[in-house]
Order: sequence, then C-alpha cells, then structure tokens
Amino acid sequence: MQAKEFVSHGIPITQVQVETEQDMKDLNRARGCYITMETGLLTHLVDFEGACACLADQLRPLLEPYFGKPLCVCGMGNPAVPSDGLGPETAKRFQPHMYDIFTERSNFEKIAVVCPGTSAMTNLATETIVSGVVSAMGAACVVAVDSCATKDAKRLCATIQLTDSGMENQGKTMRLCQATVGVPVIAVVVPTAISAVAPSDDGTGEEQLLLAPVHVADAISIASFIIACAITQVAYPELDYMNCKQYIELCLHGII
Repeated sequence: MQAKEFVSHGIPITQVQVETEQDMKDLNRARGCYITMETGLLTHLVDFEGACACLADQLRPLLEPYFGKPLCVCGMGNPAVPSDGLGPETAKRFQPHMYDIFTERSNFEKIAVVCPGTSAMTNLATETIVSGVVSAMGAACVVAVDSCATKDAKRLCATIQLTDSGMENQGKTMRLCQATVGVPVIAVVVPTAISAVAPSDDGTGEEQLLLAPVHVADAISIASFIIACAITQVAYPELDYMNCKQYIELCLHGII
C-alpha cells in the first residue's frame, strides 16, 4: 500500500493506492486509488473556487486516459430522500449540451448525463441501466456521483472522496465497476449520513440506522456545485471557475 498526504489549494488530501492482494485483504477494498479531500464542514466552506480547483486537480488524472472518447456521468441516488440527493443534484448542475454550444473544445468525444435512480424506484438493477447506457453510447468510462454513509462523524458532510475502483451501495446490493457495466467506473462520493446502531422496537436485538444532519440539504447543494464545476473544468478546459459558476446559476434558474 502506498499512502501520500499533501495540501492542494489549502485543502488536505490523502491518497491511498491499494495494489496487492494483501492490501486488498488488510483494507477490505478493491484494487485502485482512493483520494479523500478534507474540506471541513461544507456548510462552513468559504473558498469555493479553491475547492473546485482542488477536486478538478484530483479528478483530471483519473479521467485523462479516456480523453477523446465518450464519457457517461451518472447522478446516483433517490432525489426524494434528502440525504441521498447528491447525484441528481449534481446532474442538474452539469449540462454538457449547453457547454457544447458555448465552447469550441471538449476533452471528450461526447458526454451523456443520466440519473438511473435506485432499484427500488425502477425495479431494475442499477447496473443493468448503466451498462445499457454505456453500451448504447459507446462510453469509455463512467463517472458516478453519489451520497454515502460514514461511521466517522468528522467526515460527515466534511469530505469529498474519489476512487477509480468503482462504487458499492450501503447494502452491498449494487456494485458499479468494470465487471458489471463493461467500462471503468470513477466514483465521487460525499458522506451525508452516519451509521448508527439502536435497540430494535421489540428489545430483542439491534437495528442499523442512517442519520443525516439537519443541514444536509445545504451540504448537498454546495457539494453538487463543487463536483459539477470540477467535472466541467476537466471536460471543458476553456471554462474557468467564473464561467462554470455563471452557467450553473443560469441553468438552475431555467434561463438556459
């Protein structure tokens, strides 16, 4: 295992490279690169431009191998659940059809944005939906954005995490990775709920709970802006932070 810590744009970064079978066993993780940005509480964040630049710098090396090829961006989650709306909210803020009109160059041949929902909503395995889109558009890579749970209160709505090893949901019933969708999957997640254990109603055992902070909607709004802005800056190198901010605001207000 290789681990590296440094500061980028004022934000502490930890990168862990899981390479060997022993690493995978010791850390209970798939082989790949794991990156954690310690933003601090997102609702207290002041330097949005720095956070966007920091995330773009971490995301760019993961996406560079797929430049010039089609990209699929997936906003995962259920927008009806306050703590699970990060993916759909990011999709609202990332509009490649608009950027294709106003810019001359993209780092990708084509970009599609989809929100596959959850299996409970669609009665289809999420992997089936994503792999279908990937196959239809000939995507070379998937960027999946989602909320996640954490057991560490210090990370709750206070970190942005990336990995090129794919994505697994809390119940381990969904796994997005090259083996299930056909292409590499880069995951971008933010912990928006904390895992807790409470006595069951009948007092005979325990039940697992996911608890979200009262400010989770504000945290998701901020995180989705940062993630959308970072993906945009990687995909459309002509656009700087102010361009991205203006386009996102116009889009959210229904102006364009």
